[in-house]
Amino acid sequence: MTFKKFAVVGLVTVSAVAATLGFGNHASAAEVGSLTTDSKVKFTKQAEDTVIPPVNPIDPDQPLDPDAEVTPGTGGPLSIGYVSEFDFGTQEISGETKTYNAKLDKVKVGGEYVEVPNNVQVSDNRGNNAGWSLTVAQNGQLKDGSARNLEGAEIAITKGTAVTKTGTGVTAPTVNQQIKLNPNGTAATVMNATANQGMGQWVDKFGADNTAAADAVTLTVPGKSAKYADSDYATTLTWTLSDTPQ
Repeated sequence: MTFKKFAVVGLVTVSAVAATLGFGNHASAAEVGSLTTDSKVKFTKQAEDTVIPPVNPIDPDQPLDPDAEVTPGTGGPLSIGYVSEFDFGTQEISGETKTYNAKLDKVKVGGEYVEVPNNVQVSDNRGNNAGWSLTVAQNGQLKDGSARNLEGAEIAITKGTAVTKTGTGVTAPTVNQQIKLNPNGTAATVMNATANQGMGQWVDKFGADNTAAADAVTLTVPGKSAKYADSDYATTLTWTLSDTPQ
């Protein structure tokens, strides 16, 4: 309040002095010269050995804790920064066809581990705005330690949602909402960024929130598929990032 009162008094005082000194007639200012200066900036692509830290898929403005246990990303100006591993848990054997949901991922933020949607993260800091594409392929059917296949089992990835840090204004890449993996290794598109799309860091989270994500990644096993008790079935997925869009 003191500052506001002082400002008003100051204006009144100056006005009174100006009138007393005869400054009421205002002459137009004359330009006596001008000078033009340069302002510039130059950008280079991100260094090849730089790894972009993964972020919280629920809030991309929030990085994961530095000591979080995550698989390192690929690094470089165009890179895969993070990919969730899918865990379908321990299930009772059934003669019926069953669909099992993957557990939510867990990441460390603010000193504690929290559940988040399974997700994959891509960063594009090349500086050519050329676009990119991300695919995923299943490397064979799930099998146990005795090489017995879980015949007919199918992994599906749905509800893809692309998010990035707030305020970037960058156009989002297109996400595939319905991915069904083929054990024969056929690649499926996960995200695709055409020219002038997908610059910066992007998260494709499978489910907009934890509720939607609960059934976004599934494993369907036919009832007729032979299942052996106390056997761990597993396969691997290969996520491939290409420097040109599809």
